[in-house]
Amino acid sequence: MARLIHALLVCSLLVGRCFAQTPTLKVLPWNDHSAAVSLTYDDARPTYLAVAVISTAQAAPVCYTCFFQNAGILPDAELTPYFKFEFKTTDPLVAGDARFIIWRATGKKDCGALDVYRGVTGDVDRRLIANADVGFSAWECGYDGSGALEQASKLAASIKRNSESRALHELSTGSFRPKFDDTTIETSLVVPPNAKSMVLGESTIKLTPGMRIGTQVERVYRDWLSYVLPWDMTRNPVALPLVRDYYNYRPYHEGAVIAGMQQMADVQVTPLSGTLIARNSDGKWYGPDEKGVFRFEILDDKVEYPTTHTFGNFGWIVDTHGISAIVSQALEYKSQLVVGCGDSEGKAKAAYYLAQKGVDVVFPGDRYENLLIGYKGKGTLMGTAPIKRVHGIPLIGHQPIKFSLAELIVAEDTAQRYPWQYYDAAARYFRQLSKFVPLNVKYVMVDRENQIDRVLAQAGSVVAVRVRTETEDIELRRWLRKSPTHRAILFHSGLYPPAQALFADFPDQVTFGDLRPRFQ
Repeated sequence: MARLIHALLVCSLLVGRCFAQTPTLKVLPWNDHSAAVSLTYDDARPTYLAVAVISTAQAAPVCYTCFFQNAGILPDAELTPYFKFEFKTTDPLVAGDARFIIWRATGKKDCGALDVYRGVTGDVDRRLIANADVGFSAWECGYDGSGALEQASKLAASIKRNSESRALHELSTGSFRPKFDDTTIETSLVVPPNAKSMVLGESTIKLTPGMRIGTQVERVYRDWLSYVLPWDMTRNPVALPLVRDYYNYRPYHEGAVIAGMQQMADVQVTPLSGTLIARNSDGKWYGPDEKGVFRFEILDDKVEYPTTHTFGNFGWIVDTHGISAIVSQALEYKSQLVVGCGDSEGKAKAAYYLAQKGVDVVFPGDRYENLLIGYKGKGTLMGTAPIKRVHGIPLIGHQPIKFSLAELIVAEDTAQRYPWQYYDAAARYFRQLSKFVPLNVKYVMVDRENQIDRVLAQAGSVVAVRVRTETEDIELRRWLRKSPTHRAILFHSGLYPPAQALFADFPDQVTFGDLRPRFQ
């Protein structure tokens, strides 16, 4: 394969001032030709470079090393040596990813990783990912990626990923015109004028044999940051999760949630990978709906993953994380239930969008579920919730507990930033719920984990808390045992081991932040 002029490809980083309206990617002439001739494929067919030439504004390349810097990770301490010297695989697709992890962590270019991807054969999903990886990263090595993008387009079409197929084809010819839009969350709660109480925990999702469940990849099928890459990048059925904690071999986070569902029912789980993303003129990245309209914000750190490949204002996410990154695939694969992280506004909007389509969504990372209280839609949305059997029927949710509207609710809150910001989930929920109905809520500030005692010390009979650690679990259990009237509402707890045990051990005292509370 021969190299194209690198300076020409750098021009692809130009983006239009009116990118949010009708941006067009045009083709730059090369040596007086209307399009560059392919020097990377034997047929020497005409190919086109996706080069934006409509503005003086420049799209900054993604800062991959920023992920490690912002996360406080020193790659040379452990990650880089592991993937250089200890990690072993015979899978070229995984091997290419491992090399990109080293490349992004160190900032040292490794163009040989692209050749590794080019060696991927077999399953169509694997070849789609490999070609998209090459297509979006070839420019960094001075190569033309349009041929790989065109091949990815054909592969996407073969598995009915039609919107991706169209976009990838247009990217390969330099004619892609991305469309952006927003999704407005519509809500409504009916509160009878004489209501004296509310019931939380009635929302229910029934797990049925053969139910189609779509899930994010990260923490379920693999977790590159934990050095766990066991997935073969296909949609073949496997016992989940493939990802387990290194120290105790337990599944965690969304992987544990999915494992719990598989244990309850003979469901069909599908990894939702390969997300086309686009950057708008606001500098933010968005994931698409099933029609290819970019609606759902993708957080920068997910774009900075070393396994995410970007070209100018477009990219391809392999290790999907969050509902906002998996809407298109969920609908294309006809998922009935979707599982993923909900910890951002874009993820909440994505969950709402799926509910409009009749798709149920579970997001145990539920910090932003306050935006969805009283949501409209045919699908059922849940954050932290029990997974259990009721009269032999496997269910998610369905743990109703009654609360007087007059009784004191002591809700945990925080003003701290990462990693403690999730302790404000309960406060977010009740501040929003209070907009619909007057409530007697007291907010208690914490600064970090294991300060649940501050909340319990001021409690009457109801607390709303996050339970992540063993200490928090022990203290809440002690408080619950003091009186059968003591009740707890859990938020942002479904990612961690204590939650399911608390739901099971205290079925009449522990429930969740229902998004469709009932008033009576």
